[in-house]
Amino acid sequence: MLEPEDIQEILTAHDAYWNAQRYRMKELKALYMTDFWAEKSAIRDTVMRTEVPKAYAVVESYLGSLYAKNPSVVVTPDLRARGNAEVAEATANQYLLTIREQLEDVTRLSLIYPCAFLKMSPVESVDPLKRVATSALAPWEVVLDVTAGSWSQQRYVGHVYLMPEPEALERYGVDAGELRARSYSKWIDQTGQGGQAAILRDTGVDSSDRWVRVFEVYDLTADRLLVWSEDYRQGQEYLFEGIRVQVGALPPNPDEETPEQEREDVEHVTTGIPFKTASGRPVVPIIPMYLSRDPDTPLRGYSLLDRSYDQFRELNVLRTYQSQGVRRMARQWMVRAGFLDAEAAAKISEGRDGEFIEVDLPPGEGLEGNIMSVPNAPIPADVMIYAQTVTSDINDAGLMAPFTRGEVTNTTATEQRLLADYTSSEVGRMARTRDEVTTSVARTFNIMLSVMLGDEAEPLALPNPIGPTMLSADDLTGDFGYWAQDAGSTPMSDDIKRQSLERLAPLLLQLGADPAQVMEELVRTYDLPTTLAEQMPAPEPAPLEELPPEGAALPFPSPLGV
Repeated sequence: MLEPEDIQEILTAHDAYWNAQRYRMKELKALYMTDFWAEKSAIRDTVMRTEVPKAYAVVESYLGSLYAKNPSVVVTPDLRARGNAEVAEATANQYLLTIREQLEDVTRLSLIYPCAFLKMSPVESVDPLKRVATSALAPWEVVLDVTAGSWSQQRYVGHVYLMPEPEALERYGVDAGELRARSYSKWIDQTGQGGQAAILRDTGVDSSDRWVRVFEVYDLTADRLLVWSEDYRQGQEYLFEGIRVQVGALPPNPDEETPEQEREDVEHVTTGIPFKTASGRPVVPIIPMYLSRDPDTPLRGYSLLDRSYDQFRELNVLRTYQSQGVRRMARQWMVRAGFLDAEAAAKISEGRDGEFIEVDLPPGEGLEGNIMSVPNAPIPADVMIYAQTVTSDINDAGLMAPFTRGEVTNTTATEQRLLADYTSSEVGRMARTRDEVTTSVARTFNIMLSVMLGDEAEPLALPNPIGPTMLSADDLTGDFGYWAQDAGSTPMSDDIKRQSLERLAPLLLQLGADPAQVMEELVRTYDLPTTLAEQMPAPEPAPLEELPPEGAALPFPSPLGV
């Protein structure tokens, strides 16, 4: 079991690594937010700087190919016939439809930063299906065992975050004098390396609020959940051991104070990890998303934006150089001394349209040679060529075909198909990672829900042939197989299935399918009254042909047709 000293060393190493990466993470975020020059505001000059939203375009183009409109899963039965796969699929899909925004957020974070995570936390609710909250986490908020070769081989996993002091006092039952509170400070907005000053941003948090830094550690070796804080007794003791999970129903009126003995029935405190699979393996409610990995340290991840960071920076520098060159192309004039009086010079400076400026010239002398425009050096053509080269490097690093970025090409249909196949090698790999996250969320939710249900049952209304049923923890206890799909149970997908059944029904009857079974499928698909299938008359058997008398020749047709 991890001791407080061990946890403090783990968190210290985690903070040291990410503090060294803070300035880089701030620049990646600034590239996406088209705020690249803001973090370099220490150079207070009068130069107007210009940025290109190329990083945003790259991230959102990937996100447009990876997001799931209606994420869902297909659940296959357990090999040992445990649980109910149909019920597990219904509860998982119901929950996935409520976290579409979080799935999109974690995908965006994993494209900008090296990786991202989804954390599923138990919350109190009258409805058992709404007792799990999901939020997207940045990589510096999750403490990992980076010595492990894969996620399942870790010895520990942790989540470090700030919690309001009143909430910590109520949740963990400690005295206010034992906590050392601090002010709220977002990690990425803090001062980074190189003396760069952090930009003050509105976080919506009162500066007078008091917060506590909490570190939740899942000790997978000892099967324990430990809560530690450096703000509690100088980190010499655990702040809490275990987790409070609502098991059973809340009181009829949640606003009223519940006696302590009834509260113990509502909440369950355990020192071990309460969420386990049917085979007994502990489940950590933190789901990782790695769209790219560090070859040497897989759990560190690799950022898509960081891969082309130099090119994004060069585009911003080039666009600033071009904008400055265009602004220097002002209409300026050189005039022979004494040629214009003050009034005429003022009229030229104002530049009014249709203005007449009289100049007193000696007889026979022209204006030529007395006034001429100041020549401006043109921007070298190599600048444009270099900018195109940088853009091409970014597109090559993205491994995406031109038509996925909305570009019109003169390629043939065959080339378009080949480009689509080439694109699927990168986007398809990322989509597989997204599907793994979706299945992990569904599996973890059902495991957490089975713990929170306890001995109570919840009524469900499932489609036929199951129909109304009662949800219990036994229905969700099983090592099911989860397979992700998009729009698996939506009105549009159901309508497509009905249209396909309408086309197939006549063909099935011609091939000899049982009309009663076809009728039952139609009733189930269209959610019609089941009495329609019961009232269908049974098909009459086909009459048998009379056999010829014994000894008579069989009427075989002539091979010549005569």
